[in-house]
Order: sequence, then C-alpha cells, then structure tokens
Amino acid sequence: MTTADELWALLPAVYRRRDAEAQQAGALQALVAVLGEQAEVLAEDLARLYDNWFIETCDGWVVPYIGDLVGVRTLHPVGPATAVPRAYVANSLAYRRRKGTLAVLEQLARDVTGWPAKAVELFQLLATTQYANHPRPHNLRTPDLRGADGLELLGGPFERAAHTAEVRRPPAGRYGIPNVGLFVWRLRPFLVTRVTARPVSDPADGRYRFDPVGLDTTLFNPPLPEDSITSLARERHVPGPLRRRALFDELEALRAGRPAPPLPHFGVDPVVEVFADTGAGFRQLLPEELTAADLSDPPPAVTSGWRRPAGPLVAAVDPALGRLAFRDGLLPAGGRVEVSYTYAAAGAVGAGPYDRTPAANSETARVLARATFVRAVGQQLPPRPGLVTATLADALTQWAAQPPGTTGVIAVLDSRSYPPSGAPEPLALTVPAGSTLLLAAGTWPEADGSDTTGAPPALGQLRLDDRRPHLRGPLTVTGGAGAGPAVARGRLLVDGLLLEGDVIVAAGDLGGLLLRHVTVVPGSGSLTVAGGNRDLEVTIDRCVTGPVGIPAEGPTLTVTAGIVDGGGGPALALPEGELALDAVTVLGDVACRRLDASDCLLTGQVTVQRRQEGCVRHSYLRDDASTPRRYRCQPDLALRQASGAAAQAAVRARLTPQLTSTRFGDPGYGQLSDRSAAELLEGSSRHSDLGAFRDLMQPQREANLRAALDEYLRLGLKAGVFHVT
Repeated sequence: MTTADELWALLPAVYRRRDAEAQQAGALQALVAVLGEQAEVLAEDLARLYDNWFIETCDGWVVPYIGDLVGVRTLHPVGPATAVPRAYVANSLAYRRRKGTLAVLEQLARDVTGWPAKAVELFQLLATTQYANHPRPHNLRTPDLRGADGLELLGGPFERAAHTAEVRRPPAGRYGIPNVGLFVWRLRPFLVTRVTARPVSDPADGRYRFDPVGLDTTLFNPPLPEDSITSLARERHVPGPLRRRALFDELEALRAGRPAPPLPHFGVDPVVEVFADTGAGFRQLLPEELTAADLSDPPPAVTSGWRRPAGPLVAAVDPALGRLAFRDGLLPAGGRVEVSYTYAAAGAVGAGPYDRTPAANSETARVLARATFVRAVGQQLPPRPGLVTATLADALTQWAAQPPGTTGVIAVLDSRSYPPSGAPEPLALTVPAGSTLLLAAGTWPEADGSDTTGAPPALGQLRLDDRRPHLRGPLTVTGGAGAGPAVARGRLLVDGLLLEGDVIVAAGDLGGLLLRHVTVVPGSGSLTVAGGNRDLEVTIDRCVTGPVGIPAEGPTLTVTAGIVDGGGGPALALPEGELALDAVTVLGDVACRRLDASDCLLTGQVTVQRRQEGCVRHSYLRDDASTPRRYRCQPDLALRQASGAAAQAAVRARLTPQLTSTRFGDPGYGQLSDRSAAELLEGSSRHSDLGAFRDLMQPQREANLRAALDEYLRLGLKAGVFHVT
C-alpha cells in the first residue's frame, strides 16, 4: 500500500463518500495523492539520512566525514568520489585493538589499496644459529632439494626457506632483522565459465588449450575470502598463478583418501572444471579423474595425448600453460570440451566476464531502453521461437528482415565459441538507415531459463556481465544507403565480445561503430574501414584491438582507455582521418591527419600531417615524432634538463617504456613494468600510469598504504611493499 492510500484511508468515511458524489468526483483523492507523493519523498530522505549514520550503508560522500570522527587519515582518492576507502574506515577500530600484529598489517594493505595482500615477517626467514631454548625446526638453513613444493615457493610470499641477512632497507633488501614485507597482487582475477576449449591440433588428438583463441595462458587461483580480520592469508586467498605441484599433491591425496575436507583447490569452488564426454555422456569430470602435469612441447614420448596407467584418471591439467590432455583411449566424443577457469589481467580492458553496466545516459543504455527487436543467442538455451536462437548467424538473419528504423538487441548468453568447431564462420550484417543494433554479451535469467518464476522475458533484466563469448571469423558490417538529411544513419554497437578475426566496415553509409569492452585478437584480427562511409564515427572504448586502418577521408576515430597492438607493424593508420586518443597504449606506429592525445603511451613513430591543429599532452612519444604542440610529454620534459648528446641518450634509454609483456594472452599484457621510469609510472594528468591502465591509480594506492603504515607498524620495524604481479 502506498503512502497516498494510507492517507486516504485515514480520512473520515463521510469525506471520502462526498468526494465520490461531488460534481468533480475524485478531486479530494487527487489532492491526497499529491500529498502522498511528497510524503514518500520525505520518508525516503529520512531513510537515507538514517543509512548515512552507518559506515556499511552510507553514501560515498559521507565516508570521509565518518572517518574524521574516528580519526582516520585522509588518503589519495583511487576511485570515483572516494577520498577514504570504506573498508579502511570500517575496520579502523579493529586495527587499533590489534596494532602492530601481522594480521592487521595484512588487512590494512587490503583495505587501503584494494589489492589482495600477504604480510610476512621477513626476519623470521633469516638463517641464524638457533638458541637451544628456542629451537625453530621449520627454519632450516639448507632447503630440501627433494621438496618440489617448497622449491616452487622460493622468492615468493609463501616461501619457507631461510636466507642470509641483508642490510639494505626494503624494498631494495628483503631479509633483514627489522624488515616486514607486504606482498600485493595487482593483477585482477576473472572467472570464465563453460568456455569452449581449443584443440591443439586438427584433427583433435586429445590435447586442448583452455584459452578459446588457442593461446598458452597461465591459470590463476580465484581467491576465497578470509575468515576474519585476525586470520592470515594462504595461497587460496590470493589471486596467484596455480602451481603444478600443489594441484598434483592435492589430487593424489584425494584419490588416496588422505585429505580432510575442505579441500584447498577442489572443494566447494574448484579452481578448474572440465566438461567432456569420455563414454558416460557429457558431464563434469570429478576431481578424482584429474591430475596435474607438465604438458609443454614437445610432449615426452607422447604423440597423441597424455598417457598414464589405467585407473580413475581421465585427463591432466597444466596450470602453468593452460593446457589439457586426455588419456589415450578416452578422447572426448565429438571433440567437444568445455572448461571453467580463472585468468588474470591488469584491468577490465577488452572482453571479459566482469560488470560492464553502461552509464544511465550512454548510447548503450538508450538502446536497451527502446529496443523493439530482441534476440538471445545460446548453444544450450531452451528453444523459444521469436526470442532464442542457437547461433549468432540465425539471429543476424532475423535482423535482416526488420524494416529500417528498428532498434535491436542481440544478446549472447554464454561464453562458448561460435562456431564451436570447424572452420571459422564469416558473419555479415547490414544496418539500414535510421536503425541501431547492439551485439552484446551478458546474462538474462528470463531468457536463458535460469529464472524459475515463469516471468515473461523483460529486456530491462539483461545485465552486461559474467559472459565472454568467442566469435571465430570475420565480422563485416555495411551501412544501408539512402540516408537523407532528415534520417539518421545506421549505428552498430558491439559490447563484451571476443572476436578472432577482422572487423570490416564495408563500403556503404554507416553512421556509427562503437566497440565497447571488445577484444579484436591482436595477430588474428584488425579493424578496417572501406570508402564511402564519410560521416562514420568509430569509437573504441576500453578495448584491446589489432591494427586499425581507415584509408579513406571522412571517418573519425576515438580510442579511450584501451590497447591497440600493431603486432610489429603500423597500429593506427588514418592518413586522411582525425584521431583522438585518451589513456591508450599503442604498440606500433601512428599516422593520421589530425591528432588529439592525452595520457597515452605511444611506443612507435608518430606522424601527423596537420601539426598546427590538435595537441598531445601528458603522454610518452619519441622526441623525433612529427606531432602538433606537446604539453608535459616525455621524454621532452627530461631532455630539457639534460645537456650534451651523451646525457640525452641516457635520458632516452632510461625513459624507454618497459612493459610486463607485449604478447597478447600473457597476464601482464600491456602493463607498465616496475622497471619503468617514475616519469612514466606517474606521468599521466592524474599522476598515475600512462596508457590503458591510468584509471587504476596504482601509485596513489601504494602511497596510501605507506601513509597508513606509520600508525600501525611496530616501533623499529621497516615495511616494504613488493609486487607479486
């Protein structure tokens, strides 16, 4: 019952009856309805004010004020409207009760930086002569060279080997008497479910790669939450790479019946899941049927899969390479294999199973609000005529039959490959004048059958998250001709798809192409625009793409917070076009007619024709680049302070960007390495990393931790922050 109904019920019955019998019947009730609306607004405001008394439920702008009441220091903002992290304020009293303990330092690092952390008393790992009244049998001077598990942990936060003492302070030195280490994991883990595994060879011989593109990729641990603020992190609580030996020992112990539940890696939330038909129907393999092994090339004495004596074992997993091998004689029926696993990346750039909810006023949100043509795509979805199709090609065929002026949405609701096997399937679509089409990945419970309430599908329930479908084959889009001055040109929006193949805008009259959180696999695909699309606006937002080429005059290109990989050749080729870059990492040469760039990392040569227009600011580019005016760019700033050819050569060498990896598929792809110069790590307009991961604000996170440590670190100890990833 609404507030207006409650107010109306409180009026004496005589007034309600007279209102119904009056010449203008319902006038009093309409007045009460207006008063009820205002009463509801007041009630909601009071409820919000009540919520703002508590750190768990308050608005973001209230957090610093509550923090000031308990004496919390103001830190650098590392996100939208956040001057102080909420968890840092919420746990401040618990910190002070346990000040100086290892658990507090670990939790403090997590809350302040947002990175998973492990605190280690490094002085406990010193190789010292032990006092007879204080023996430490776990701290052996010489590590056991037969202990493969311990050897895999050397140099990391979970190692157990003893070290000789160092006199340097951290982070330059580690194992000193006053030293405490805070190990942080900066890479973010992303869990993908029911991905189509890629055969290593054609025809399939029982060996597969977890990555649907067919790349070797490290599998990571999906971290579990810790029990309490007093507990210390273990391997299962941090997003580190999975280790072969740890998985092997656990699976062997499981088959022998030795481990006591819960299992670290294969308990309620297993780190790896494999689905295949090895003779008993398509099903998930049990942990007892898996083992861990080194499946690197060439497989020793193996030509067609992985061999092991007969028994319960069905398949071997190599977490270091992201590979899977079935035992001979147990090859999957039809070659169909699906896997669930966790990979890691520096940030939410490109296609991924993360929340991509569009802003309320964005074009994507507007399309979702007014769509009249809706199709859901999924290989295992229950059939629904007019709503669900099994292939993307079928959905595009139905789109082609729609009249001009249609706004449509085609949502892919799983993370499988299209097509699942065989040759790549070229996809072609036309966007007529006045039409808009959104191709998106997401979850839609009413359409995929997971909603058991029986509610009819409502497009408002489509969420752009959790899925990363893989499209194998080129995608060609053509803009319909005949758009007059009063008719808007067609627009195509692509959101959340992993595209292995070229994206081609064919000759036509397309008005707009928006790629948002899309990966056009570098080395396997590129984006090209043919002539005729003079009014085309191409927008690439938070994407990873191969080279982009727009040879014709007219189209404009805007790239935001992404990576453009030329694969050793030109990355952005727009000899007749206008280019705008914001927080972009470009691996390759750039050529355009006009350029506006900010907070970018441009590793190749940059050539701009119109140098009297545009601007390049807070970016890295070679000092011999041909560009418009530059503002606070590197190495220009540093070269002004260097005199002489030798000094300038040293500056150029020092400021050359060093990336963790330039190979697509590696966890640290496109991330600035710690070895890079401080001018690059803090050179953006926001004093953070240049390039695609500017908005992560990593220098501010680490500065916040160093500022907060002083209050909680025990007297005489020195803390160092070490990046594990």
